[in-house]
Amino acid sequence: MADFLWLYTPSIALPVTVAALNVRWLRRGFHDGGRLPSVRHVAALAGGTARVTETVVASMLEREQARLGRSGRLYRTPLVPADPLGRELAGHLSSFPGHWLRTTMSRGPAMRALWAELGGRGLVVAEGRRRLTWRITAVVYAALLAAGTVRWIVSGAGVVLIVLLVVALALLIVSLRLGRTDYAGRTTTAGRAVLAEAETDRSLVSGAAGAVAIGGFAAYPDREVAAILSRYGGRPGKDTRTFAWGGGTDYSVSGGSGGF
Repeated sequence: MADFLWLYTPSIALPVTVAALNVRWLRRGFHDGGRLPSVRHVAALAGGTARVTETVVASMLEREQARLGRSGRLYRTPLVPADPLGRELAGHLSSFPGHWLRTTMSRGPAMRALWAELGGRGLVVAEGRRRLTWRITAVVYAALLAAGTVRWIVSGAGVVLIVLLVVALALLIVSLRLGRTDYAGRTTTAGRAVLAEAETDRSLVSGAAGAVAIGGFAAYPDREVAAILSRYGGRPGKDTRTFAWGGGTDYSVSGGSGGF
């Protein structure tokens, strides 16, 4: 029994230690030294998919590719955005009435491509790898728990072994929880450093889109437009009722002029 405990004790501590170190490495990330290519990338690092959607909305208003009514409705204009995210959002304004804008955009191919690019550059946590790490750890603890239980049944109860079994069970539960929880969108340490540099780059975060990328709808330069966007845009992650959209007539705001 003593020999088993000498082997079993470090076996309980090793998996969680290795998993924690791997996750810590994933959260540190890396930086390839390149500059962020667009204000959308800045928005993603600053506030996730919801902030990217807000930034695209601000950019389209600024370039008169969309107009905003007093009721918070967004309407298309004849001008078509050139970037994939803008084209995707413009398509949603007329094609998917009743859907939630942030949710719809967060699941779209353009947003996934943006996130894949940031992940490849080490600026956001590779969430799939993080969850896989904890799932593998859970499997290891399930095996250790089974082996310890068999040993306990064969050799009889021992206080130390029972404590180790309880610890293994607790770590199994924690690993399962961490393996199922999705923390998608978390910026790595390297990503936060890149974001801090980008926030001071006026060539990258200028105009209404740049202001919203850093501070959300509340930072839109035109206070009246900012109030409408903030009021009807909802709160990311809690209130997903973002915008209504359609083809009706309404008072409108084009760009940042604030004229209704």
